[in-house]
Amino acid sequence: MSNNSNWSIFRILCEVLGGQNDQRLIQAEMNRQLPALFDIAAVNDVLPALAVRCNDQQVSTDTLSEHQRSKLKQALIDNTVRNMQIKAQSLKITTQLNRAGITPLFLKGTLQLLDPSTKDLGFRKQLDIDLLVEPEQLAIAADIFLAEGYNFCNTTAESYSKSTSLLNTSTAIKSSAAHHHLPPLIKEGYETSVELHRHFLPKRFQQKNPLGPLFKRAQVQQSHGARFLTPSFDHQITHLILGKVVHDGHLVRRTIPIREACDYIRLSETGKEFIDWNSLPRQCSDAHAVFSNIIEALMLYPANGASINPRKTAVQLQILQKRYNSPAVANLLDAHARVLHLMSSFLHSPAKLPAYLRRLQ
Repeated sequence: MSNNSNWSIFRILCEVLGGQNDQRLIQAEMNRQLPALFDIAAVNDVLPALAVRCNDQQVSTDTLSEHQRSKLKQALIDNTVRNMQIKAQSLKITTQLNRAGITPLFLKGTLQLLDPSTKDLGFRKQLDIDLLVEPEQLAIAADIFLAEGYNFCNTTAESYSKSTSLLNTSTAIKSSAAHHHLPPLIKEGYETSVELHRHFLPKRFQQKNPLGPLFKRAQVQQSHGARFLTPSFDHQITHLILGKVVHDGHLVRRTIPIREACDYIRLSETGKEFIDWNSLPRQCSDAHAVFSNIIEALMLYPANGASINPRKTAVQLQILQKRYNSPAVANLLDAHARVLHLMSSFLHSPAKLPAYLRRLQ
């Protein structure tokens, strides 16, 4: 597949997963583009989502090779089973915390798994379990995890090692002081790690987004006897925009996190009557407008809140296309993003710089 066709297939994938045009996947299958869609979906780690769309729209996969058909089907099965296990693990964690008088607040994709209205449990790939507790409950919650057989682990690059587990709560809290969550918690028999958060956002965003309103506006939910909190839709979108799109560098690198783009559409739909769209520009600056306009262009979902100049969106899309068409442009954008990330770390979390520099070596 040529680089030029990569961009066009990527746009089709975004439109298919965005779910606003039921005919797009059918057209792609008729044009024998399904194998290319499979390849792009695999690269972006959204094969289960593509499988769900194929099943929902009863699209034939005959144009795929036997290996691709098998892999697509298995991706959905594996992810569904994994998400069921994550849901069970989350509820078990919650029950243990509840016994100590702690009601955890869940973040990110874990919320979808715990939401009884979620229809396609295998659509979204879930990497870990993210939860937040009141600041004065942090050490107590950490001790409960250790008592349940979890271990804190030192992080190196993007992975963690069981051989370098931290044995006590105070060490874990101290070693992660520059971060907004403690080191990952892992337990034998569970594939999914747990991140116990101090705050729902990195330090650079915490002053404008204090914890008080987050907990005050959160809703109490119950499932199978477990009691937990879900953030307001405003806070969930703020977390998505600032914590993922901005902090992880997607806007600067000109990349689109497809999983989070689908999350944004889901949140916008389910929370349309409750979201204060006027407050989001104050919390997210122009990042919300840029992201929502790109989603409108790629996934056909109408932009919400403050609009931006159409020419600015066109420029963003042109740069996105150049990134997909040129490895040299992609390398330049990545290098630019690294420099900006270093500057931000120096200003807001200087203690994180040594570890970040080691990852660049």
